[in-house]
Amino acid sequence: MGKSLGTIEVVGLSSAIVIADTMAKTANIDINDLEITKGFGFVTVKIFGDVGAVKAAISAGKTMAIQSGSYVASNVIARPNQEIEKKILSFRDKKDNKVEKDNNKSTIKEDKKEKDSETVNNLDNKKDIELDNKEELEKNIDNSKETIEESKKEEKIIVEENKIKLEENKSDKEAYKESVIENKSSEKKEETKTSTSKNKKKKNNKSDKVTKESNKDNK
Repeated sequence: MGKSLGTIEVVGLSSAIVIADTMAKTANIDINDLEITKGFGFVTVKIFGDVGAVKAAISAGKTMAIQSGSYVASNVIARPNQEIEKKILSFRDKKDNKVEKDNNKSTIKEDKKEKDSETVNNLDNKKDIELDNKEELEKNIDNSKETIEESKKEEKIIVEENKIKLEENKSDKEAYKESVIENKSSEKKEETKTSTSKNKKKKNNKSDKVTKESNKDNK
């Protein structure tokens, strides 16, 4: 690679992040890693770049670390051995791979969680649809029952009205029959009266004739 390696060790991750930002803004360097060491909360910032840029960056970082009271140690290796460079880069790659795997796992978990949530939502939607269909069906059944009941009531009313009409027709027929009988009775009485009157008249005429003949004989 042919680049210089610079390291600065400070106390606290937040201090290390601020110092790494300062070094990156001071010179054209590549921040390789922020390694949290074991014990005392030490954090090592590793950078690569041209020797001048690395020295300038480490100097600026050291000054800030001393001011904040977090400075522990710093080094600049102008031309690090290839094995050291490989180890550091390999460590970073492994760490990056681990981070990537963790991110992938997190993504897989999120996807699974999203799918589970989608499945739950689909089930809920299915239940809601089934419930709506059930309510609609029950509503239709109730409406059908009401329609049937109304039809029965209407049929009952029509039957009652027909009965009333039949009774009225029957009454009208009975009244007509009675009227006919009464008319016939009146006609018969009138005929009887007329016949009686005629017989009486004949009888009177006969009596008058007999009287006249008797009177004639007496003369």
